[in-house]
Amino acid sequence: MTAIRLTIALILSVWVGIFAVVPVWAQDWTAIRAAAETGDAQAQYKLARAFESGKGQVQDDFEAVRWLRAAAENGHPAAALDLGWMLANGYGVAKDGEQAYFWFLKAEALGAEGAVAQRTAMAATLEPDIRQRIAQDAGIVPGSLSGVAATGAASETGIGDPVLLPEDTYEAVRDRLNAGAGLDQLAKLRLLAEDGDARARNLYGLALRRSIDAADRSLGRQWLLLAAEDGLPAAQYNLASALLEDGDPRLGGSVDVAAVFAWLDRARSGSVPADPNDYTAIAAEFAARAGIRDPYRAAVQGSRGAFPELRELIRLKRQELTARQDLTRRLVSPPAATDSGQIETTIIE
Repeated sequence: MTAIRLTIALILSVWVGIFAVVPVWAQDWTAIRAAAETGDAQAQYKLARAFESGKGQVQDDFEAVRWLRAAAENGHPAAALDLGWMLANGYGVAKDGEQAYFWFLKAEALGAEGAVAQRTAMAATLEPDIRQRIAQDAGIVPGSLSGVAATGAASETGIGDPVLLPEDTYEAVRDRLNAGAGLDQLAKLRLLAEDGDARARNLYGLALRRSIDAADRSLGRQWLLLAAEDGLPAAQYNLASALLEDGDPRLGGSVDVAAVFAWLDRARSGSVPADPNDYTAIAAEFAARAGIRDPYRAAVQGSRGAFPELRELIRLKRQELTARQDLTRRLVSPPAATDSGQIETTIIE
């Protein structure tokens, strides 16, 4: 039950939507519905969110699910993610964890923001063979990085002895992986990591950390540690994130606060402003594949041009850690109840 509550809490935490700049009251809903009925995915999604929120349409979760499904089947990333959320929580449709996982996989493949976290959370409630079957149903190509993350098989099973060719530089292998290459490129990345390339160690660690297999994730943290000790600021940030994640008290561990702060401080002191031309180039490079979060993806992968984003991520991670410390103190020593209208804690099943 605790795992389910954690899963649903994580899913609840990212249920957000972004409407168009035009105010809801000013939308031409007749035209939007007409476009939706002709198969326009964006119109279908906008109509679904209107029904879900009750802004622009009479609130109706059943209609929201209907239009979310239409948009998701038309390849709309956010619709696939939101449909998974509705299925996971039983809003407007019977609760169905397997179908939710299916749509979270689809959303991840389409590049939806937050899909990886949702898929990972839901995966914890399903058996490996069920996850494998659903991944196949979702059309996740075996050997792709998405497939690795979905099935928890990041150990390069079935790959022959990899060979590094002259053109297999870190940048080339990284670009292939970012473009969706499979386990053969992951194996080459491992060879680069074993040769001592700090950036390869960092990226290989990140790839392993995407797995839901505990052994893969533990090995990923070891690679991040090697890259962090090599002095790579991105790896130091990623290691701090891993320590914070693996030490979550809700998962039976305890956070080594001092270690997390220490690695964040080292990352911050080493992430100096980059050359503006370098920054522009790396942002444009990642924008072509990663959309709105391109500079942050570049940052965690160790690109110098994304150091400004890395410093922002460090600030947010320190803020998160401080909030967790405060929460822990409150749980250990809750304030005495008063007559001042103290709000009771509520657990949402």
